[in-house]
Amino acid sequence: MRAAAITTYNSDWELKTLPDPRPAAGQVLIKIHASGMCGTDLHVHHGVFGLPLPIIAGHEPVGEVVELGPGVVDFKVGDRVGVQWNQKGCGRCDTCRAGDQAHCAQAQSWMNIGGGNSELMLAWASGCTLLPEGLDYQLAAPIFCAGYTVMSGLRNADPKPGERVAVLGLGGLGHLALQFSHALGLETWAITGQANKVAELKALGASEVLVVRDDPNKAMTDAGGFDIVLSTTNSAKQVSSAFGGLRRNGRLISMGLTTDGPIAIDSAAALMGQRQLRGSSQDERSDLVEALALVAAGKAKPVLETYPMTKVNEVRERLAQGKIRYRAVLLHTY
Repeated sequence: MRAAAITTYNSDWELKTLPDPRPAAGQVLIKIHASGMCGTDLHVHHGVFGLPLPIIAGHEPVGEVVELGPGVVDFKVGDRVGVQWNQKGCGRCDTCRAGDQAHCAQAQSWMNIGGGNSELMLAWASGCTLLPEGLDYQLAAPIFCAGYTVMSGLRNADPKPGERVAVLGLGGLGHLALQFSHALGLETWAITGQANKVAELKALGASEVLVVRDDPNKAMTDAGGFDIVLSTTNSAKQVSSAFGGLRRNGRLISMGLTTDGPIAIDSAAALMGQRQLRGSSQDERSDLVEALALVAAGKAKPVLETYPMTKVNEVRERLAQGKIRYRAVLLHTY
C-alpha cells in the first residue's frame, strides 16, 4: 500500500510503499477514501506526543471495509465507515466496565496501529461507525474529529429551547458548531474578529455576527448576553473575557487548547451568576452519529479544501501557516 509516513519529526512526510496490513482478531481493514488534516496533526509532526517512528498519521479517516479480522460480527465487507480517535479500551478498568471504553486510560487509537494517511488502515471494530447512506466520504471525514468534538460540546452544554448560543472561534471546529447549533433550532450568534467574515457566517446560519477584537465581554453583554458559549478558540484571554458575557446560569464550553496561558475566571461572576466553565472533548458515540446525520441531511456542511495525498506536505504547511480556511481533506489518489 501507499502511505504518507512520518519518519523524522519536523521533516517532510514520505510517500512510501509499505506491506499491506492484515487485521487481527477484533480488527477491520479499511480501504481509505478520504482523511482529514487537523491541527493535531501539526502536534504529531513536531513530536509533541513522542510517538515512536515511523508512524502514519491521520485521525479523520473514512473508507470501505475490505477485510474482517476473526470475531468481528458488527460489520461486513463493503460497509462504509469512519474511525474515531479512541477505538478500544482495556475492558477491565472501572471506566470500561461502566461502558465508557473511549475514555479508558489505556484506550487504543490510531497511535497504536496507524492512521488514515494510507491506502489501507487497520482499526479496531469498536472504534468504527457506519456512515449514513449517501454521505460523501470527503464531507464525512472532518466529522470524525472536528464535528464529533463540537457536537459533544453542544450536547454537554445542555441546550434548552429558547436559549441563545454564541460561537467563539470560527475556524475548522467553530464553523461546524455554528451550523449544528443552528440546525437544532437555537438562536446562534457568531463572535469573530474578522469583519470580512460577516456575510459568510450568516450564510452558515448565524442569527447575528458580533465583530470584536480582544475583549468580547462588553459586546456580548451589550447584545443581551448568552446562555451558552461554544468556544473553540486557543486564546485564553478571549475565553476569560467571554465568560463575563454569559447570562445568569450560563455555560461556557471550552473545546480549544489555549496557547497564551491559563483561563482566568472572575470568581464573583461565577458565584453570583451561577455561571459555569465546562471543558469538553469527544464524548458519547451518539454525538458523532447525530453530527453525521445532520451532514447527511444537508443541515450542516463542512467547508473544505481537498487535495490528493501526493500534496500532503503542502497541505500540512498551509495548515501551519493558517492558510486553510476551514478544513482540509486528503483524497486518496496517488
